[in-house]
Amino acid sequence: MSNFSKWLGAGIGFAAGGPIGAIIGFVAGTVIDAYSKEDFEQEQRVFKRTYRTSPSQTQSGDFEISLLILAATVIKADGKVDQRELNFVRSQFVGMYGKERANRAFLLFKGIMKKQISTRQVCMQIRQHMPHSSRLQLLHFLFGIARSDQHVTAKEVEQIRKIA
Repeated sequence: MSNFSKWLGAGIGFAAGGPIGAIIGFVAGTVIDAYSKEDFEQEQRVFKRTYRTSPSQTQSGDFEISLLILAATVIKADGKVDQRELNFVRSQFVGMYGKERANRAFLLFKGIMKKQISTRQVCMQIRQHMPHSSRLQLLHFLFGIARSDQHVTAKEVEQIRKIA
């Protein structure tokens, strides 16, 4: 497939879910470009099994993507990607969603880490749909990422401040 699938995915995602949908669509298009036809068919079967049930899972999936985008932003804030930070995010996701779902989320996370994504739209959407107490927990999660490599930099704190 060509790069067309990335932008097609972003357009469809934006129409269906706004800015976060566009990001999900773009990442999905990138993943589609990277996979062979057999890989794509396997992922499609897994996706259908996972999201076939209730609409609340889709909302949870949107929240997962938001967490991954914000986590990637904090991880990249100091200019280096530390394995301890990645491990912290993975362990938090395993604790929240289980190993299988966390592994699927990290397929998207790899694509998100390669992109420069504006967090403004993500933060605005979180602000609209998440209560204050949950947003505080989100900040705690982001500071946990910054602290996981045993050194919190001023750039990481500034990035979290912008997110807040």
